[in-house]
Amino acid sequence: MKIAIIVIDTLRLDTFNELKDKKRYLLEDFSTIDSCIAPAPWTLPSHASLFTGLYPSQHKAHETKYIKSLNIDKIKLKKKTFVSILNKKFKTIAISANPYVNPIYGFDEFKIFYEETYFTDVFGSIFEVSKELKEKVAKYRDQTSSNTLLTIMNILKNDKKLFFEVAKDSIINMPSSIKKKFKAYYIDKWPLEKGGKNIVKRVKELNIKDNTFLFVNLMEAHDPYLRRDNFNWSTPFLKIQPNEQMIKEWKNKYRLASERAMIYAKDIAERFLDDGLVIITSDHGQEFNEHGFIGHGTMLHDEIVKVPLAIHMPKRFEFKEMNKYSSLVNISKFLFGILSNNKSAYKLLYSNVVYSESFGIPANISMIKGIDINKIMKNEIYRKRVFKS
Repeated sequence: MKIAIIVIDTLRLDTFNELKDKKRYLLEDFSTIDSCIAPAPWTLPSHASLFTGLYPSQHKAHETKYIKSLNIDKIKLKKKTFVSILNKKFKTIAISANPYVNPIYGFDEFKIFYEETYFTDVFGSIFEVSKELKEKVAKYRDQTSSNTLLTIMNILKNDKKLFFEVAKDSIINMPSSIKKKFKAYYIDKWPLEKGGKNIVKRVKELNIKDNTFLFVNLMEAHDPYLRRDNFNWSTPFLKIQPNEQMIKEWKNKYRLASERAMIYAKDIAERFLDDGLVIITSDHGQEFNEHGFIGHGTMLHDEIVKVPLAIHMPKRFEFKEMNKYSSLVNISKFLFGILSNNKSAYKLLYSNVVYSESFGIPANISMIKGIDINKIMKNEIYRKRVFKS
């Protein structure tokens, strides 16, 4: 059997439903579930739940008031996932454009891993470092809210050896970094394009046979307004909030990027449709001030935690919609139900009770200019939203 799980990062349910019936975006023989809940409002804990079958409070790969997204050693996934089990019989491949779905953050069980770096590299400055130094530098970026100059000064103050390693690495990598960013900005139209085109090309070149498991993370729908608008984790916590016109422009860009991501997902899925299992979903959604919040990562409103779930089943399996909630946590059980030839495996996608958890603000934003400290303090709390069937 061939299996593919495609995560369209940041795709909210209502946007998916606007597009799903157009043949350009999704194939006709997919069954869809409108009751799927993301177990967390941002990438790392939500993907960790998908791969472990555990909620964030169980797998522990989540933010706290003191542990943030760049504190890699403390926040990364440390539990084994279903990939280790699949490795016994499957060729497991991951292609990720998301920096959090990466071996450096604990997703290191795939036999083959490809990092699609449009998002991570272009989002940063022209100063890039090798993979070996990323984890060391991340700790200092976390302490300075990712401010490049402050990060450099912090490294110089605390670790002169690392400072000179970073300086040397940055100079060596600068020509290729400038070339890559120029191509991304002026040819590929980043941030509307974040590597999905390259991912589709790579998937088409793969030798996909029976007993192949492919995981893909597509980043196009993730904040496609970064280029001029300086959108980041701090946006909902600034003293001066974006005006309605800017929010409207962001939402339009988001829809365009979502369309692009769905086309890429369709192109990838086509390689697995000859009696394979294909799951297309999202790790979380995005809010555009519907409840006084912009972005994702902290709140648990519908626009953030209700995500699409589309499934193409092998021919010998049935699918029936149930009047219950589903969750990304249930995907691992469903997957092994299919592999054990359980004809009613679809039932494993549902639960009487599912929930979503948030533990605070994912990033260290306290040093960002214009930040509202009172908003930060108010939102550094644990949240849990329960959905009962």
